[in-house]
Amino acid sequence: MIRKVSLEGHDNSWISRILILTVLIISVIFYILNYDKNGSMDIESLHGNGNFDTWLRVIFRLSCAYLAIHTVLFWMVLNPAPGIMVVLFRESLEVREHPSRGLEKLGTFSSWTLILFGSSMLSNGLISIAVATDTEVPGWLVKSGVSLFAAGFGSAAMTALIVRHIIIPSMIQNGENLEHMFKPHEHVMHNLALVLLAIDLLLGGMVVPWTMISLSLIVGAVYLIFAEFWAIWGRGYYVYEFIDPRPRLAPLFLLGLMGVCLVSFCIGIAVSEIKSSYPLLASFLLIIFVSLSVRFREPSII
Repeated sequence: MIRKVSLEGHDNSWISRILILTVLIISVIFYILNYDKNGSMDIESLHGNGNFDTWLRVIFRLSCAYLAIHTVLFWMVLNPAPGIMVVLFRESLEVREHPSRGLEKLGTFSSWTLILFGSSMLSNGLISIAVATDTEVPGWLVKSGVSLFAAGFGSAAMTALIVRHIIIPSMIQNGENLEHMFKPHEHVMHNLALVLLAIDLLLGGMVVPWTMISLSLIVGAVYLIFAEFWAIWGRGYYVYEFIDPRPRLAPLFLLGLMGVCLVSFCIGIAVSEIKSSYPLLASFLLIIFVSLSVRFREPSII
């Protein structure tokens, strides 16, 4: 099925590009200026006291890391079956299915979320091993692990929200096939990443500090810049129709996406702040949020 879109004579590419670049620069500056405001991270609350609770973290985190690595390698990149994406081709303005192969499958924001998820779990799992074996861990490395977790949580929350509440309803409205959205690797990217990061946030001791809030904007802005390069000098398409920077309302829509990035990250910040004093309330809020974000079953269409 091929669907044509119209720009109605508009091209706001440069406005959108300058806007995204400005957000990126300000976000990087904010992160650098606030990096030391976190102080020294409480390594025991993040990784346990070196005994049984630390080894539980090791097993959980490295299992999650393996899930991410297995998904990327065997279910995606090395899988000879093409991945089916519904993309917008920049020049022809056609929205149609496109078979992706190999590394091309990692061009989606969902794939970036998966990589952040795996990197977070792997790095923090290795730090937990160091704690369990009484190996000294530099403070900057502990902060890096928290930064990866925070970026991963924000990205996973945003991915789940957009897939469930924007992409799937749009595909239903346009009469597109949803089957490929519920394959195993899609579940890991769109659902399990958020669920498992939420478990680490609630039970594993991980936190999402407010001083790292700009990480969500950095990840989002870097992806949008990558997407523009990919559409112009790469394979010629936008993975998501709604990130095309040219339409009349594109700058506002891209700002809205940045807002979703912030809201997703703020969920993690709120839970991190609440859980120390009100763990049951934090658990309730996070469970409700995750339940409203993920979708494991294909919706029935009447």
